[in-house]
Amino acid sequence: MIVELVMSVAALLMTGIEAAYVPAEDGGGDYLVRVEPDLVRGGSPHQFTSDVPADARDVRRVRIYVADTWPPAVERSVIEAAKRPRRAAPVAATSARIAAADAAAPTARADRPWGWLIGSLIALFLSLGANAYLSMLLAAMRQRYLRDIQQGIVRA
Repeated sequence: MIVELVMSVAALLMTGIEAAYVPAEDGGGDYLVRVEPDLVRGGSPHQFTSDVPADARDVRRVRIYVADTWPPAVERSVIEAAKRPRRAAPVAATSARIAAADAAAPTARADRPWGWLIGSLIALFLSLGANAYLSMLLAAMRQRYLRDIQQGIVRA
């Protein structure tokens, strides 16, 4: 499971697509997508998608940039938008989105307990290591015991 998570993050980083939502002061906002030129020039047979975040209300414009980096003015607006606190969507709209998401994908859950899983795996591997160490100690003690018994029988 951890390998799948690492592979999916690596795949996302290698795609060369970046997205950001910049809310406007008067409501609504712009959804920005940056695609690296190599992906466009390469004629990739894959379809690239970008999902609009649930809290991105009233997207008024989608702007697509084909560039290696964000233009300086756009980068400043993205950084400023990231610093602003996000406004919560209305409760009715949020509960309707949650109900629609649950109906569409009942097995998908956003609150997976990754911390508990990783902690349990660390505890498991520590336990296995301790048991292996104790098994090696027991085997060494048994060998010494057998050697001493054999030497004691031969001397007597």
